[in-house]
Amino acid sequence: MEAGSVRFVRCGMTLLAAGVALWSLRYWAALSGGYPLIDPDIQRVIHHVPVQALTHMLVGPIALAAGPFQFIPGLRARRPRLHRWTGRVYIVACLIAGAGALATAPYASGGPFAGLGFGLLAVSWITANIGGWRAALAGNFAAHRIWMRFSYAMTFGAVTLRLQIPIGMIFLGFHSYSQMSPWLAYTSWIPNVIAVALYTALTGSTLSARPHPA
Repeated sequence: MEAGSVRFVRCGMTLLAAGVALWSLRYWAALSGGYPLIDPDIQRVIHHVPVQALTHMLVGPIALAAGPFQFIPGLRARRPRLHRWTGRVYIVACLIAGAGALATAPYASGGPFAGLGFGLLAVSWITANIGGWRAALAGNFAAHRIWMRFSYAMTFGAVTLRLQIPIGMIFLGFHSYSQMSPWLAYTSWIPNVIAVALYTALTGSTLSARPHPA
């Protein structure tokens, strides 16, 4: 992709991520028993496993909002310390939110098939972040970048899920989030991962790249 196209995509990704992260602030009201504009099916999940569900719902948006800034080359070059600390915040938020998601998955409103999909997402999300963290500690920054692309592809599933809901309800005849959930548990993140895999293959990147010398 040309530089202008990359900037356009990055800008769009950042705006969408920021919008969904801000929209997720409404979950804070659940701590005091309020549920403003929260789907009834999601409310039932929160009632059933409040700690697990709210850990995911309140911490996940931090990762979603922080992630796009990790892909700005100028920030990495000019402010490496800021990049490192933002990256740490991102990874810790992903690991905490991922653990909450994994613990919540068995109670997904769409039933066991939805729970399986969200559980696979949580395990894959945690694995990608651990892989990225270990690669960075080893100085293998080429592999680190690949792991983090996959990580954010899954983090960005929060955005693609919300974009798919109106499409499903308007054009595919779904009537509720719970009804769509068995599909969203897979379609919200697997296409993102495939897109990153294709991009990685086309750019010739590899996880086996040698670490930078100390």
